[in-house]
Amino acid sequence: MYKESPIEQRLRAENTELRAQLAKARLLCATVESSDDAIITKNLSGIITSWNRGAERLFGYTAAEVVGGFVSILAPADRLDEMPTILERIRQGEKVDHFETRRKTKDGRLLDVSVTVSPLYDADDQIIGASKIVRDVSEQKRAELMLRDDEQRMRLATEATGVGIWEWNIITHQIHWDAQMFRIYGITPTPDGIISYSIWREHVAPEDLPQQEAILQNTARQGGQSSREFRILRADTGECRCIHAVETVRSNARGQIEWVVGTNLDVTERKLADTALRESREDLNRAQTVGQIGSWRLDVNRNVLTWSAENHRIFGVPEGTPMSYETFLDTIHPDDCEYVDTQWQAALRGESYDIEHRIVANGQVKWLREKAYLEIDATGKLLGGFGISQDITGRKLAGLALKEANHHKDAFLAMLAHELRNPLASICNAVNVIHLKTAQEPTLNRANGMIERQVKQLIRLVDDLLDISRVSRGKITLQKESVEVAAVIRQAIETSRQPHIEARQHQLKVELPAPTIRVEGDFTRLAQVVSNVLNNAAKYTDAGGTIALAVEQVGNEVVIRVRDNGRGIDPVALNSLFDLFYQVDRNLDRSDGGLGIGLSLVKSLIEMHGGQVEAHSEGRGKGSEFVIRLPCLAAPAALKSVEALGIPPQPFSAQRILLVDDNPDVADSMVMLLTIFGHEVLLAHDGRQAVEVALRERPAVVLLDIGLPGMDGYQACRAMRNGGLSDTLIVAMTGYGQEDDRRKAAEAGFDQHMPKPVDIQALEDLLAALPLER
Repeated sequence: MYKESPIEQRLRAENTELRAQLAKARLLCATVESSDDAIITKNLSGIITSWNRGAERLFGYTAAEVVGGFVSILAPADRLDEMPTILERIRQGEKVDHFETRRKTKDGRLLDVSVTVSPLYDADDQIIGASKIVRDVSEQKRAELMLRDDEQRMRLATEATGVGIWEWNIITHQIHWDAQMFRIYGITPTPDGIISYSIWREHVAPEDLPQQEAILQNTARQGGQSSREFRILRADTGECRCIHAVETVRSNARGQIEWVVGTNLDVTERKLADTALRESREDLNRAQTVGQIGSWRLDVNRNVLTWSAENHRIFGVPEGTPMSYETFLDTIHPDDCEYVDTQWQAALRGESYDIEHRIVANGQVKWLREKAYLEIDATGKLLGGFGISQDITGRKLAGLALKEANHHKDAFLAMLAHELRNPLASICNAVNVIHLKTAQEPTLNRANGMIERQVKQLIRLVDDLLDISRVSRGKITLQKESVEVAAVIRQAIETSRQPHIEARQHQLKVELPAPTIRVEGDFTRLAQVVSNVLNNAAKYTDAGGTIALAVEQVGNEVVIRVRDNGRGIDPVALNSLFDLFYQVDRNLDRSDGGLGIGLSLVKSLIEMHGGQVEAHSEGRGKGSEFVIRLPCLAAPAALKSVEALGIPPQPFSAQRILLVDDNPDVADSMVMLLTIFGHEVLLAHDGRQAVEVALRERPAVVLLDIGLPGMDGYQACRAMRNGGLSDTLIVAMTGYGQEDDRRKAAEAGFDQHMPKPVDIQALEDLLAALPLER
C-alpha cells in the first residue's frame, strides 16, 4: 500500500485550504455583487479599485467608467472636504460607522446616504486602502422629514387648539403625556413625559372618577372609541376645569390591546359660554312668554320659516312642525290674508313691515302685531327677514271695550246735555219772560239777574263738558278762515265781561292789536279760548282785582297775554295746569265752581290751530300770566271789514211760527216769549202732529225739536220738505248739540241748528233777517 510522503501531505492540505479560500472568495464576490448597497474599494490615494453592481445602480456609473478614477467624483462640491478626513481616519486604522452625508449621481442628482468605511489590509497586515459600503437612505430621510413635519404640525395644532395627547399602557399602567397635557392639569412636566395612572386619578374630580374609570376600562377591554366629559382639579391652583376626552385603542403585534391613546381638551370656557347662552335663551324664552312676543326668521331662498317656542305657542302650531311662508299664510284670518301678503311683498321691495292682523290659532281668533326687517348679505343679496309677533289680543279687546265705553260715555253726555238743556231752556225762557214783564221792578230784576247768570254758568259748563269730549275724540272740526285778531278779542271780552269780570268788580285793561293782524282759524273757537282764559283770571282773582289783556305781533306770531294780580299758582302746579279736570284749588266750599275743563280745552283748541299756550306765576299771591301764541298771517292787500259791507238793518215783522217740542214747560215758555215779541205761534208736541200742522198752515218758520216721540225731528223735517215746504225756515231747536248732530240736521234739511237753551237774541236776529213776506 502506497504511503504519502510528508511533503505530499502538506501539499494536499495546502491545496484543500486553497480551494476553501477560493470558494470563500467566490462567495464573498457573489455577495458583494448581489448586494443592494454600493460596495466600493479604494486605495489610500482615493483611487477606486473595485465597483459592484449595487454601486452601478445607485450612482449610474459602470465599473469601467470609474475604476482607476478618484472617488471624489461622487462628492458634491459642499462635501469634498469629507474625503481627505475619512482617508486620514482609515490610515489610522479607524473604522467610520454609519456616517450620513450626501453623494452625487452620474446625472447630477443628490442622494442622502449612510456610509460605512473600513480599512483594507495586505498579507503583512498593512493598511493598503478602504472598503466602503454606501446605502441609499433618501426614502428614510424623506419619511423622517415627513414625520418631523407631522410632529411639528401636530405640536402646533395641539398648542393652538389646546389639545393634549396621551397614551396609557394598560399593562404597565404607565401614562405618557405630551407637554400640553401637563399644562392642562397644571403639573410640572417629567423629563420623559411619563406619569403613573394614580397621578391622573388624583386630579380627577372625586364625583366624576367612578364613571370615568368605568368608561376607560370598558374601552380598554372592548376596544373601539369613547368620548366623555369630566372635571379635574388643577395641581397648581386647585381650580376646577371641564375636560372633553376622546380615546381609542392600539394593539400589539399579537393583536392584543396594549395601549389606549387619546386626547384631552379644556372646554371650561366653552361650557361657561354654553351655560350663559342656554340661560340667555331661557331668559329670552321666558321674556317672550311673559311679553307674549315670539320671534321668527324666514329664509327666502329655501322658503324655510323658523319660529321661536313662543311663536309656536301664539300660533297654536306644535314645535317641530315644518314651516314655510305658505304655511304661515294658512294661519292668517281669511279676511286678513290678502292684506298680510300684500304688506310682506311691499316689505320685500324695501317698505317697512309693521302691521296688525288676526290669526286663527286652534279655532281661536287672535290679534297680532308683527314687525320685521330684511336681512341682506355683504353683496346686497336678500337672504330673508327677521321679525317679531306680539299677541295684542288683550290690548285689542281692551281697546274695543274702551271704544264701546267711550261710545256709551258720549251717548250719556249727549243725553245728559239733552236732559239738562230742556229744563235750562224752560228756565231761560221764563227768565226772559219775567224780564220783559217786570222791567220796572228793581227787586224782581235783581232776582231775575241772579237766575240768568246762574243759568248761563250752567249752560257754559254743559258746553265745556261736551266740547272736551269732542276734542278728546277728535270730533271737533275747525271752520278755518282769515280772522281779525282784534275782532276775536272784542267778542271774547263781550262774552266774559258781564257774567265774570264785572260781576266780581274787576278792572279790565285792554291793548287791542291793529286791524291788519290776522290769523287763520275758527273765529268762534278762538273767541272761546280767549274768553276761557279771561274767565279763569276773573275766577282766581279776588273781587276788585285787575286783569290786563295785551296783543302784539312778534315775528311771525301773534302773542296774546292775559295777566292778573290774583292768587297766583304754585310752581309745582304749573306742569299740571292744563290737565283735564285739574283744579288749582280744591276747597270744600267750591266757591269758585268749575269742572277743571276750561284750560284743558284752551290747550287742545290752541294746538289744533298750530299754536301754544303757557302759564307763568311767581307763586302764591303774586298773580299769574297766560300767554297764547298763534301763527300769524301775512297782511292782506285789501280787506273789507264786515262793518264796511254795510248790512242794512231789517225792519221788524211778526212771523207765523210753528213751535214743536214735547216738553210742556219748554213749549209754553217759548210760546210766551215769541208771543211777547209779537209773533203768531202754532204749537205741536210730536213729529206727526208737526207735519200735519206745517203742511196745513204753511208757517214761515218751524222751530223743531229733534227728540220727539214717534216721528223724530229729522224724519219730520224730511216729511215737511217732501210736502212742499221748500221755502220755510226750519230750525233745529234741540238739546243735541254735538258736531254729529249738526251734520245730521243739515242732511235732514234743516236750515239752522240752535242748541237749547236757545239764545233769544240770536233767535230774534235770525227772525229779523227774514223777508217781510215769506
